[in-house]
Formats: sequence, structure tokens, C-alpha cells
Amino acid sequence: MKALNFIYFHRNRIMVAGGFCGAYGYLCKKAASPNVNEVVRIGVASSLAHVAIETLFHFADTVNVRAKTNDSNDSTMKMLQKIYKNEGLMGFGRGFSAMFYGSVACGFIYFSLYKVFKVEFKKCFGDSLSFGQVVFLASWTAELFTLLVYYPYDLIKCRLQSKNYHFKYRNLPHAFRKEITEGSIFSLYRGALPFVVTYCMCVSIQFTIYESVMKYFKLKYSKEEGEFEKKELQINMLAGFLAGAISSGLTNSFDMVTINKQTSPDLKIWEMIKTERFNLFTKGLLARVYYHSMQSLVFFHLVLHIGKIYNVDISED
Repeated sequence: MKALNFIYFHRNRIMVAGGFCGAYGYLCKKAASPNVNEVVRIGVASSLAHVAIETLFHFADTVNVRAKTNDSNDSTMKMLQKIYKNEGLMGFGRGFSAMFYGSVACGFIYFSLYKVFKVEFKKCFGDSLSFGQVVFLASWTAELFTLLVYYPYDLIKCRLQSKNYHFKYRNLPHAFRKEITEGSIFSLYRGALPFVVTYCMCVSIQFTIYESVMKYFKLKYSKEEGEFEKKELQINMLAGFLAGAISSGLTNSFDMVTINKQTSPDLKIWEMIKTERFNLFTKGLLARVYYHSMQSLVFFHLVLHIGKIYNVDISED
């Protein structure tokens, strides 16, 4: 009975989501054709992987956001228990719709641009930049353009996850309407600067580490025919794990500033830094490192396998 009541109450949302998923699935299937442009195939493959990973680890992201916006410096496990005790399993799913629709666009835009920029930067700069520098620059530029589309979704997701008692969003469309009506389109970009710095830096470090590890092992086993292919899965998982763990650990303090600015628009960043001090580096650190390392490991694993279906390779030199 509860399930039927839930379906009836959310029937419009379910119909919209079902229609969107049906259209998205159809386009993904059509994109698998070898006649489709390689950049488009890369974008679709990466979009699928990105959506799958964000969905799988959304609960960990919720714990990370709550830990960073909480007044006390609770441990990750304590915050997890607090959410479950007060809100049940539904508490971990807050902001899911914003995450889902944003991830579809984010995965496609980022990886399509990343592939294009990496090729073009290599042509433009030649040997004046190392492989790692080209990857970092391409990743940073691609992420910068991607965030123009993705940031409003992440802003609303973060507020739904943590302080919706203040913003009172009923759903995703209502959140967009409310922000634009009460302010302007620019209201959807509040706190964008620290977010851009945080995520451009995090993703750039992540992809630089991932691509550098993959290239190292490709060169190491280049003399032994077929040796890299035999160990590709293990190497890919190692590269993904290291990339996620290191990049998230190094940027945790930036993430702390970003999330608090998103959920408290009037927050003075310098005042927060003086108040939090060392907590900037420790609040939600374990949740963030777990979230990003596992997400990165599984993500690049999925990209590897989905990439084979679409006949693409994002780490191709």
C-alpha cells in the first residue's frame, strides 16, 4: 500500500523520468554505431559511466555534504548513522534528481571536450609541453566549460542534500523557477568561483594521475606483445583508485569552502576559514576520499568496458 501511495503521489515525476530515460537509452543505443563521430561516441560512453557512478555513490556524496555543512566535526560513520536514524534510507537519496540529470549532461560535455582539447593542445604546443601538462590543461579547460552547464544542478543538489529546510525546494523544476524568479539566472551561479577552482583542480589532478599511470605501464610493457592487455584491468583500477584518492585528499579544504558557500550564500569565506582552521582539512575528509577513490576506480573501470562497446579509448595517446 505504501508503495502504491508513493507511486501515485510522485506519478508526474515518475512519468517524466521514465520518458527521459527511454529517450536517453534510445540515443545511447544509436550512438554505438561505428558511423557515429568518435567524439560523440566518447561523450555517450562517458555519460553512461558517469550517470552509473554518480547513482551508485550518491549516498556517500550526501554524507560528505552533510559532514561539511554540520556545525560539529562529526566522523563519517557518526554522520551516516545520524542520517539513517533521523531520515531513514530516503535521507541518503536527497538531491538525486538534480544529480541524475546533471550527470547525463556533465559526462557527455566533459569527455567530448576533453578528447578534442587534448588532441588540439598536443598539435598546438608540440614538444613544448609534457604529456602530463597537456592532460592537465585539457582537463582544466574541458571542466571549465562543463561547469557552465553542470553548476546549477550541483548547487541545487547540494542544497537539497543539506539545508532544504531553509530553501524549501519542492522538486528540481521548482528549485530552478524559485531561484530565477526571486533573483535572476545568475542566482543559479552563486558560489560558482570556489566551485570552479575546486572541481577544475580536482578533476585536472585526477586525470593527470590516471593518464600518467596508464601511460607509464603502457611504456613498461610495450616491448612484450600482449602483456599490457593481459594486465589492463588491474592497471586501470590501480590508476583510477590513485587518481581519485590523491585528487580528493588534496582538494578537501577547497571542497569544504565550496559546499558551505553553496548552502549559505551570504557566508564570508575568510570568516569561515578563521573559524574552522584545521577543520578545513579534516571535515568530511574520509567520506570525500572514500567517495572519490571508489567512484574513480569504478568509473574508469566502466569507461574501459563501455568504451570497448563504443570502440573508443579516452586514455589513447
